[in-house]
Amino acid sequence: MSDEIKRQVYSRIAGSQKWVPSARAKIRIGQSIIHVRFCSTNQGSPSKYKFNINPNTLTADFELWICGDQETYYLTPIGIIKDIYSDPGTYQDYQHEGIKVVSVDTDSNYVMYARGGKSLSLKPYLRSTLRQ
Repeated sequence: MSDEIKRQVYSRIAGSQKWVPSARAKIRIGQSIIHVRFCSTNQGSPSKYKFNINPNTLTADFELWICGDQETYYLTPIGIIKDIYSDPGTYQDYQHEGIKVVSVDTDSNYVMYARGGKSLSLKPYLRSTLRQ
């Protein structure tokens, strides 16, 4: 099911362009490389999604977080993701060196990423496409 959801989102963000798999956890649309993450819905907390940012993420042009279905995704420029990753307060994954953890709330379209409740609005990136 998640593969079908991913394909639907890829087609939506690509528009009339073709998308093709590229490297690990990435697709290519035109000249743009998109790092892809999918998180299924947690029935206990259906608006909360956990994602990680790793060094592979930072080599793409965009980060794509798909939250449970093809209607709820964020296509974010990698500069925003790099800012989150490099923030000194960003939550660390203490089991894996170099990996940072974020929490997306789809009700408010915010990502919480650092101590002190530091967050960022994802509203500009909700259901965005490469045509915008």
